[in-house]
Amino acid sequence: MSSINITVIDREGNRTEGVEWKDYESLMEALTRHKYPILATCGGNASCSTCHSYLDQTSFSKANEINDEEEDLLDMLDDTRHDTSRLSCQVEWAEELDGAEVTIAPEW
Repeated sequence: MSSINITVIDREGNRTEGVEWKDYESLMEALTRHKYPILATCGGNASCSTCHSYLDQTSFSKANEINDEEEDLLDMLDDTRHDTSRLSCQVEWAEELDGAEVTIAPEW
């Protein structure tokens, strides 16, 4: 089993470095395991967007591609969508994401 460390910025702006992300988890699973307030209403099935987060630009470009289903959900987030928005349930673990900075998006 492999793991990487990421930095997480919560909705209050608190920054935590060294948050472990294990290779069998989606980003959403790692965040919820560490007790971040991710609703994940759909259970990680890319059908609700309650796990919306932002990646830093470098990590965004290294992450797995956004599929059509995720893009459709992100399109509905007019007020909170950024250029680096992702549904954390759809972000797959990759060694290249070691050191990524993840910001949990505001609730809508």
